[in-house]
Amino acid sequence: MKKYNLKFYSIVCCLMVVMLAACKKDHNKEAKPQPKVTEYYPNSGGEGTLVTVAGSGFSGSVSATFANTTADVVSVTPTEVVIRAPKGEHSGDIALKLDNASLTVGKYTYQDLSISKISPANGTAGAHVRVSGAGFSSATGPAVVTINGKTTQIVSASDTLLVVEVPANVGTGAVKVTVNGKDVTGQSFKYQAINSIKPITGGKGTTVRIDGSGFENTIAGNTIDFNGKQALVKEAGVDHIIVVAPDAVQTGPLSVTINGQKIVGPVFTVVPPPVIQTVTPLSGPAKTVMTIVGTTFSTILDENKVTVNGVVIPITAATATKLTLTIPGGTGNGKVVVSVNDQTVQGPDFKDQAVGITALSPQNGLAGTHVIISGLGFSTIASQNKVTFNGVAATVVNATAASLEVIAPDGLTSGPVKVVTDGVEAFAPADFKRAGVITLAGGPGSSSLSLVAYRSGSLAVDSKGNVYVIEVDLSRIKKIATNGTVTLFAGSPTGERGYVDAQGDKALFNLGANPGMDIDENDNLYVSDGTKVRKITPQGMVSTFAGNLGTINKMSFDETGMLYVMGSFNGGWKLDKDGNRSAISVIASSDNARPAPYNGYMYKVSNEEYYLDIYNIASGLTTNRWVGGNFGSADGVGNAAGFGSINGLVSDRSGFIYVSEYLNRSIRKINIATKEVTTAIQFTGGTNVDGAFNQVKSGFLGDITMDRQGNIYFIDLTNNAVRKIFLQ
Repeated sequence: MKKYNLKFYSIVCCLMVVMLAACKKDHNKEAKPQPKVTEYYPNSGGEGTLVTVAGSGFSGSVSATFANTTADVVSVTPTEVVIRAPKGEHSGDIALKLDNASLTVGKYTYQDLSISKISPANGTAGAHVRVSGAGFSSATGPAVVTINGKTTQIVSASDTLLVVEVPANVGTGAVKVTVNGKDVTGQSFKYQAINSIKPITGGKGTTVRIDGSGFENTIAGNTIDFNGKQALVKEAGVDHIIVVAPDAVQTGPLSVTINGQKIVGPVFTVVPPPVIQTVTPLSGPAKTVMTIVGTTFSTILDENKVTVNGVVIPITAATATKLTLTIPGGTGNGKVVVSVNDQTVQGPDFKDQAVGITALSPQNGLAGTHVIISGLGFSTIASQNKVTFNGVAATVVNATAASLEVIAPDGLTSGPVKVVTDGVEAFAPADFKRAGVITLAGGPGSSSLSLVAYRSGSLAVDSKGNVYVIEVDLSRIKKIATNGTVTLFAGSPTGERGYVDAQGDKALFNLGANPGMDIDENDNLYVSDGTKVRKITPQGMVSTFAGNLGTINKMSFDETGMLYVMGSFNGGWKLDKDGNRSAISVIASSDNARPAPYNGYMYKVSNEEYYLDIYNIASGLTTNRWVGGNFGSADGVGNAAGFGSINGLVSDRSGFIYVSEYLNRSIRKINIATKEVTTAIQFTGGTNVDGAFNQVKSGFLGDITMDRQGNIYFIDLTNNAVRKIFLQ
């Protein structure tokens, strides 16, 4: 019994091995790809014409027949079989036999019309394609060439060569030639086009999707360049390609090259990475609406991406300067990061908490300014909200859950505003700036100064912050201490005129209608007095520095210590520290506004007083209408800006010029590098009201100057006052 069982099991095992082998053979047979024909060309010709059969799965032993006549097989690859048309010239079917498979390829006609090659076999609209073959000539009419069924324009023709132009949107399909009622179909032409790219802006590392037609579906088959710089291809299909913009990317057309044929697409514009200026608020609970203000955002919503602590936040609205989104909650605390077309910038931290600040109003001011802090999660009991301005405690006078009214504290300096409610801290999206306007001296009802409302006057400020102002009609100079105390610095107490070099009030001046004044690095004051430049030491000693200069008006020092003195409307002088002079050929300059020399150039107001010229000190050449050119108040770049009766200029010697305008009652700021004009402060007309920039009022503005800390001083002609502007 045991022997019988052993023999039985042996037989079973053998049968299983045989069956497994058979299954394996069947499996291999099933896995082998079936041959398939996709196209053949040409479909007519003569004896010896080479016919290409394109497809897949070609392997093993291959034979061919033309109308049952054996044909020579020239070559075989898995995707292509090349056959030579045999003798006999019997039109009929081409058939292939591959091992045990048989395929009918299609009809072949013996005639004197054949296509041997098209070149190139791919391209875009407007490309010229060479169709080589035989039998293209005709005595009865020209040949007709179609691509994918659409008629082409023949550029040139001979019996063996036709050159045609690819029509727009022709698609991919066979090239067909018709002559004298006969036709022949040749190789397929692959039409290629770029329909769109997205995005159309970005920078290095930006992932760009190219949509179109006729692309190669292998990465290696497509070469992409951005204005000549080759890019990395990440994905490829017949209708799309995904690439990464190269490090050296520059603005210019994006192109796709396939088989040596270049397809030029839309322009890809290189833009700088995004910039985050403010994020509002910097803390809050779920459903908090966040606003990110900055530059170089995309107006196309899905081209912007925002994360908080690594969590992607859906964006609800987008402009070039603002993104709006709603915090979902549960993000935790972490960085706000903005990515625009794969260019990324990191912003401040956001806190996932109950208390947040959305805005400050005003965003600048001086001690005593009432500031409204808008936000969420505040205590309605004022004393339970602790507010500090750059570390200095402020008084909360009113409180709701969404707003706090506070008084900016004494000792205020520019810096962050913080609210602490129930132990939870929240910071304002932007610092509060100690900025605003105060009346330093004079004003309605004050007799300490005598300034003339219809003239610009002249100001200077020394290294200690003392301000000097000319009383034009009384031909003297007053000194204003930092606490606002006004004293006579030089000139007659009674307004007597003359030319006397002496100490303080013993000296006499005979000032014209528009005298100029500036101060050197050693606090020596220089004043234009008729045809002379007078020098006044910090101790008040008056002497004559230079004479016989003709009628002179405004003056300014440059950063090297050279003094530039303007003549009345025309010409001027450059004086060194020893009083040595050389003439400068400036013309048509305003008598009311001092020049602003900086970095080898002199910026000056024209005699029409609504634009600035620039004078090259080395060459003596003037560029007219450098900035401005329109009477008005429009901000803008270069000639797009408007001015209204400029009365004063001052350079901050760091690349900016500040302008005081008589009629517009404003202080304007000019970026020298970009020529951009912006309004720094716009006063409401009337009496002199001090405070934050959104509260201040002033009369007509006269001369302007700046101290070494960047504070600006100007003459309020209407209100007989010298006023000080804190910018930070």
